[in-house]
Amino acid sequence: MTPPTIRRLLPAAIVAVAASLAVAAGPASAKPIVHQTPKVPVVVDGKKVAPEQIHRFDGKPLYMRVSADGKKLIATTSLAKYKAFLKTQGVTLPRAGAKAPAKARTSTSGHWARIWTDNFLRGSSYTINSGLGVANMNAISGCSWFTCSFFENSVSSVDTYGRGVVLFDLPNFNGYFGSLYIGANMQADLQVYGFNDRTSSVYTDW
Repeated sequence: MTPPTIRRLLPAAIVAVAASLAVAAGPASAKPIVHQTPKVPVVVDGKKVAPEQIHRFDGKPLYMRVSADGKKLIATTSLAKYKAFLKTQGVTLPRAGAKAPAKARTSTSGHWARIWTDNFLRGSSYTINSGLGVANMNAISGCSWFTCSFFENSVSSVDTYGRGVVLFDLPNFNGYFGSLYIGANMQADLQVYGFNDRTSSVYTDW
């Protein structure tokens, strides 16, 4: 017979183990991580690989950035190294799950990032002023009298002014699938960098 004390502790222990496994596995609805093939050379953890070889890292999140000249995709499997680089750019990532404003306000610094639903800076657009974010693309999607704009998993190009922008594959700035940083004063077609129609949240630094 199991002692009463152990019987009382077992349910709590089972719940604790289940919770830890859920955290390790990522979001409950998470699908397998399969990276898009970029159209530019890739550097992962300091090693050059052909664009199609990015699939060697399927199943693992990649934390990526566009090179300053826009000709390379630079990635790391280390979130710590990614955050260290971003700090050199003046960027501190919000904590995953942080409650940022759903819609941007006027930025006193005058810097911004603009997302577009089509390639080559076309389609519907939305401007995120510096220091702010969109925690869920559904918050800025919808219809007016004349048109509908849907940004969830529909961002295809980005331009930035004065500050960079971080794109996340999940809402609430969750980097489980990885993310992509685009520096200041750049225009980026996301299919070139393997991040087309993937964005679920966006953050700009102050």
